[in-house]
Amino acid sequence: MTFRRMAFQIFKANLRRYLLFFLCSSFTIMIFFTFATLSNNPDFMDSYKVNGMISGNLYAPTLILKVFAVLFLIYAQSAFVKFRKSDYGLFMVLGMTHHNIRKMLVFENGMIAVASILTGLGLGTVFSGIFFGLVSLIVDVQDLSFRLTMESYKDTVIFFVVIYSVVIACSLVLTLRYSIVNLLKEARTADRSLIHGSVPGIIGIVLVAIAVGDWLSRTAEESDLVLRSLMICFVGIYLVMSSLSDWISFALKRFSKNNHKNMLFVSDIKYSFGQSKIVLFLITILVTFSLMLNSLVLFLTIDTLNMATRQNPYHIAYAEVFGKNRIPQETLSKILDDGKTPLNSHQVLEYMDLHPFKVFSDQKLNTITGSHYKVEQGHFLNLSLYDQSEGYEGEIPGMATYELDSPAGKKTLISQGVIAKMLFNRIPIVSNGLYVILNEQDYIAIKTANIKRIGHIHLLNFKNWKKTAELDAELNVALVKYNKENTVSWYRDDRHDAAVFVTQSRIVEYTHLKQAGEFGVMLFTFEGLLFFLSSGVLLHFRILTDWEREKIKFLKLKRIGITSKELAKIITKPLRLLFFFPYLLGIVLSTFYFVYAVKIAARQIIEPLSEVLLLGGMYLGLQVLFYLIYTRRYTHRMLKEIGLDKQ
Repeated sequence: MTFRRMAFQIFKANLRRYLLFFLCSSFTIMIFFTFATLSNNPDFMDSYKVNGMISGNLYAPTLILKVFAVLFLIYAQSAFVKFRKSDYGLFMVLGMTHHNIRKMLVFENGMIAVASILTGLGLGTVFSGIFFGLVSLIVDVQDLSFRLTMESYKDTVIFFVVIYSVVIACSLVLTLRYSIVNLLKEARTADRSLIHGSVPGIIGIVLVAIAVGDWLSRTAEESDLVLRSLMICFVGIYLVMSSLSDWISFALKRFSKNNHKNMLFVSDIKYSFGQSKIVLFLITILVTFSLMLNSLVLFLTIDTLNMATRQNPYHIAYAEVFGKNRIPQETLSKILDDGKTPLNSHQVLEYMDLHPFKVFSDQKLNTITGSHYKVEQGHFLNLSLYDQSEGYEGEIPGMATYELDSPAGKKTLISQGVIAKMLFNRIPIVSNGLYVILNEQDYIAIKTANIKRIGHIHLLNFKNWKKTAELDAELNVALVKYNKENTVSWYRDDRHDAAVFVTQSRIVEYTHLKQAGEFGVMLFTFEGLLFFLSSGVLLHFRILTDWEREKIKFLKLKRIGITSKELAKIITKPLRLLFFFPYLLGIVLSTFYFVYAVKIAARQIIEPLSEVLLLGGMYLGLQVLFYLIYTRRYTHRMLKEIGLDKQ
C-alpha cells in the first residue's frame, strides 16, 4: 500500500471525528461569503441607493466573524491534533518517520480545508441569493439587484486559506517535539498549564475590579474606553478561570459537611475545568460580544421612533439657497394640498450661507423656532444641532471669536457661549458647516453685502407625519426637476446634486433607522446562531478529547460496584459547570457593559436592562435545552460502552 493510499484510508477511517469541525467550518465560510457578497455588491454599497446607516451595519459583524473564524479554527485544529497524537505514536512504532507524520498531517488538514472552503462557497452561492432576497424585503429599495462578484469569492478564499495555512504551519512546527512515548500517553495525559494556583486568580480579581472601576468612571466623550476596559476584564477573567478549579476544590473540602461525597467531583472538576479553561474563555467572549451587539441593535430598533422625532423637530424641511430648490409657490401648494395628511404649518427661516458658516439672526430664529436667545451686539452664539436630552455631557466645541466681513470692514465678534439644541432638522446643504447666531443689527449690517447668499429654510409640519412619505417623495421629485431645468449642477453629478439639495424629513429618517435596525437584527441573529452552534461544537470537542480517559475511569468504578444511576450523576455533575458557567458569565458582562453604556449615552437604564436580560434569557434557555439533549446522549453512550445501560 502506498503512503498516499494509506493516508487516505486513515483519513476516511477518522472522518467522523472531523465531521463536526468540517460542518461548522463550512457554515462559517458560508456566512462569511454571504456577508462578502453584500460588501462587494455595488448596488448595496452605493450610498445613493442604500442609506449608509443600513449598509454600515455590515462592518461590525464582518469584523467579529473574522475574529471568531481565527479563534475557532485555531482551537478546533489543536483539539483534532490531540485526537490524533496517540495514532501518530502508534504509526511511529510501526516505522513512520517525523517526515511521514508531517505529510499525513498536511494531507488530512489540507483535505478538510479544501472541502470546507468548497462546500462553504457552494452553500454560500445558493444561500446568498436567499439572504439577499430577505435583505431586499427589509431594505425595500428599488433597482437593487443581486450580484455574485469575483471579489466575494477571492476575499473568502484568501482569508480562509491564510488561516488554514497558519494553523497547519503551527501544527507542523509542534511535530518537532513529538516522541513515541509522549504521543502514546497523550490520550491519558492532562495538558500542562503554566498558570495555576490561587495567586493568578487573585491577580485576575484585581484586574476585573480595575476594569469595572475604569468603566464606571467613563464619560460620554471616552467612546474608546469600552475596548480598553473589556481587554483588561477578559485578561482578569482568564486568570480567575485558571484558579477557579483550585478554589472550588478548596471550598468543597473546607466548608462541605459531607466532604467524602464530593471527592470524585473535586477530582473531576480540577481536571475537566482546568483542561477546559481555554474553551470556556472563548465561549465567554463569544457570548459577551454577541449579546452586547444584539442588545444594541435591538435597543436602537425599538428606539427608532423617539430617535427620528428627536433628530427632526419638523416633519419636513428643505433649504432654498443659491437659486436651488426655488420651486414655484403653485407647485409647492399643489404638492402639499394633494398629500394624505393636511398641512398644519409652513414657516420660512432666513439665513446667510457664508461658507463654511451658516449665519442666523437671533430675532428671526426666535420668531420661527420659539426660542429666547438674546445676542449682544459685537458678540455671537455658537449653535450645535444636537439634542442634549440624548445624554451627551461632553464639551461641545465652539469658536472663541468670529471674523465678520461687513461693509465697514472686518470686525471681530466675541463668543457669548455655545447652544446645543435641535432647533430644526439637519438639512444636508445647511449642515455642512458651522452655525453662528448674530445680533439682529450685526446680521442686517452684512446682509446687503451678501444678498446672493441669502437662503431660506422651509419648515413644514403636518397633522400626521407618518403619512408624509409619498408627499416627501413627490416634493423631492419636484426639487430635482426644478434644479435640473433652471440651475447648473454643482458637482457635475446629478445624483450627488440631488443628495445635497434633498429634503430632511422625519418619515425618511424613521424609515432608514427602522430598516437599519431590522437589517442589523437579521445580521446579528445569523451571527448569534453561528456563535451558539460553535460554542456547542467547542464544548463537544473538549469533552470528546477526554472520552477514553473518562471511559477507563468509569470502568474502574464499575468494578467496585457503582450503579448506572450513581454513574449518571457523576457524569452530569461537572458538565453543568462547563455548560453554564461561560454563559452566565457572558450574560453578566454583556449586561453590565451594555446597560451602563446606554445609561451614559441616553440616560436610560430600565429599557436596555430588560432587553439584554431578555436576550440573555433566550441564550440561556437554548443552552439548557442543548445541555439536556447532549448529557442524555452522552450518558447513554457512556453507560452502553461500559456495560451499565441495562441496569
